[in-house]
Amino acid sequence: MPLLTQWRHTYRVTRVLARTLRLICERIAVRRRTYCIYVATPEQPAHIGDERIEVFEHDRPPPADVRRLLGRYMGRLGAGLMLRRLRRVGGLLLIIVEGGDLLAYGWIQEWRAVRREFGWLADDGLCLGPYWTHPSARGQGVYRRMLARSLLECHRRYDKGLYIWARQSNAASLAGIEKAGFRPLGTYHVATYAFGLVRAHKRVTRDT
Repeated sequence: MPLLTQWRHTYRVTRVLARTLRLICERIAVRRRTYCIYVATPEQPAHIGDERIEVFEHDRPPPADVRRLLGRYMGRLGAGLMLRRLRRVGGLLLIIVEGGDLLAYGWIQEWRAVRREFGWLADDGLCLGPYWTHPSARGQGVYRRMLARSLLECHRRYDKGLYIWARQSNAASLAGIEKAGFRPLGTYHVATYAFGLVRAHKRVTRDT
């Protein structure tokens, strides 16, 4: 194996191991995040049907090539966790594949999947996200179209409250969420301990 190829392989393995160790430590000990939280409103447009967006669910799982692309961009651990939730908990996966590569993905998760961290927010509902857009397609309205299609699918299939949040530091996602018409609920510090068995939240700001 050429030295450069060997170095790249070692670097990738090290990154995966470091990410896995960090996630395990967060689950065992404490996970702290600051989120800006939003809720969908009845006035939001939900009529955009983008034919490029494919939708998968528990009884129509993504094919092997899509799973490989998710593993490439989400990491195998993250993609495996989300696909397991799709099979066991439900929800939807929205995907755009273009030219054999992943252009964007988005998840609609049933409330059971996020209850340990956000059960204080509502008794039931849907969580929109996480979403991702390929760097080459950012700034072209892809995120807006993904959100609009997500709203459309939720209105067709569910009758539940729709929540979405992003890290306070993620300015691009927050701007996209606000442009899509979601109503801000506020900014919160959220912490979970001991695999999510203990949780705490604190309101930093409240928006109306």
